[in-house]
Amino acid sequence: MTSKKMMTTPIIKGVEDNSRVKEIGSIHRRLGTADWRINIKLDPGQRKKHFSLSQVGLMPRRRLLNITATGDVARAGYEKEIQVYDATTWGHCLIGDCPIKNIREQEDYEQWCFHFESGGVEFFLPQIELARVLFFHSSYMTRLAMRPNGLEEEFDIQPGEEPDTKEIHILPTCSLPVTPRGNTEQRRVLAWILLDDDVRRSFSSIAQYQLTEGKELNGYRHWRFQFDPPALKNVKISLRGQYLPESEVMFVYEIDSIKNLSTHSSKQVEFFDPKLGEKQTGNAMNLQETGLPTEELQINDDELASSDTGEYQLQVPPVILSFSEPAYTTRKPYDGRRRTGGRKGTKEIHVTGDAHIEVSTDEPTIRGEIPAGVFDGIDDQSDDSHLYLHRFKAFVSMVDHLEAKGCEVLSGEIRKLPVLQGHSKYRLPDGNPRCVVYRVLKYEHQIYALVEVDTTDKEKRLSTLLIRQPNDVYDWSSKVEELCQLLVKKSLCWPTKKLDREFSEGYKRIPHQRVSDHNKLILDSASVEQWAKRVLGAFF
Repeated sequence: MTSKKMMTTPIIKGVEDNSRVKEIGSIHRRLGTADWRINIKLDPGQRKKHFSLSQVGLMPRRRLLNITATGDVARAGYEKEIQVYDATTWGHCLIGDCPIKNIREQEDYEQWCFHFESGGVEFFLPQIELARVLFFHSSYMTRLAMRPNGLEEEFDIQPGEEPDTKEIHILPTCSLPVTPRGNTEQRRVLAWILLDDDVRRSFSSIAQYQLTEGKELNGYRHWRFQFDPPALKNVKISLRGQYLPESEVMFVYEIDSIKNLSTHSSKQVEFFDPKLGEKQTGNAMNLQETGLPTEELQINDDELASSDTGEYQLQVPPVILSFSEPAYTTRKPYDGRRRTGGRKGTKEIHVTGDAHIEVSTDEPTIRGEIPAGVFDGIDDQSDDSHLYLHRFKAFVSMVDHLEAKGCEVLSGEIRKLPVLQGHSKYRLPDGNPRCVVYRVLKYEHQIYALVEVDTTDKEKRLSTLLIRQPNDVYDWSSKVEELCQLLVKKSLCWPTKKLDREFSEGYKRIPHQRVSDHNKLILDSASVEQWAKRVLGAFF
């Protein structure tokens, strides 16, 4: 699948240009509040020495912040890939136990590491870095991890009506932002955390360690981050850090990807969301869809987010994850529940003197003054296109009829429409990707491509496209990818001018049979057969 572009972290107010994260220290909060903050030392040294814990997902060691045109955008550290067999066997030690001299002499030497060997190399992995890539993909999940019983208070798990299906009910009091509710990548990871017992135990251990190991001093609660990892059996981790080849020791700065994650839970997960269909408070302002550049946003780490002004989606550097057996998630409204309209926001957006829009990544509250900034730090590269093939059941059945009539299927695949900034039709209303399926057919010595787009959410479905191959050797995979790009740009309309120009040998649009308004995925056998006859009649 197409991965997200490498992005820079949004501008953080109060941080000097081209600052690099050098050390990550303890976590603390003032007694009587829930506002956790974390000590982070930047290079060059500056006055700002601690940040909201919500920011930790954006700030691994050695990441460059507030990059300017003259900043060094090269990613720090030596790259390595390791195979994990059982992370629960890893040792626990302090950064100060690392034999690399400049590392053990830093001020964060008392922070916890995982200590293990892989491929003949001794690794020291800060525990907060592993938690960052497993769990802290959004500020919401970072805050939730600090709350004992947080998962139970926000979500209710129930068995589904179908076999191997689970229901996750988002409770009315849940503070999960609007944007991730409709994001299939964040839903999949959330389902993994909620439904896999091993992963859920690991996530919950964060709050448990905070309760048992945290100390109170001078009106504050202080804690050195610690948690128990999930087993992560047979996963591959790509990471970067400081490596001493002469002693075969490596201190990890940042994990770039975790691949082949397994999940011991249902493969189909239905999220029931009381906010689906509800008139949302304020406006959900997705930068990819509005085209607003990320550079116009500035994170104000010292302000609270307002519950009245909606939320901006921040584009941030993601961590690559992939699952060996990815779950298929859907989002549905609560059945039989009366939904009331939300109050539209009235607070103004605060624009700074240099035209930056300020946002806060903290929990929205009525006391907040600026919009919420919501980020998605996941690039899910699971091989999951097959999960969406059921939406083309009628098309596949129609092609089977064509084969019975003498058509030969040469090739074909299902693929997701590309994510393009300023557009939204690449996804379905429930947040899942919108897909295209095509088949290359041979009939009476002539080759054609038959292309079908999932538009079952629209009142009028997009016609099936039949294209005659213009020459003997043709790259249909690249051509379909180009068509997918244009479909998104043209809001799900076939690019007539381009088709006229490039396929002088001809193309035709073949309308669908009428379908039930109740279920647009279903065609009876007679309708499928009629569809196949129209395709056969369109060959030329």
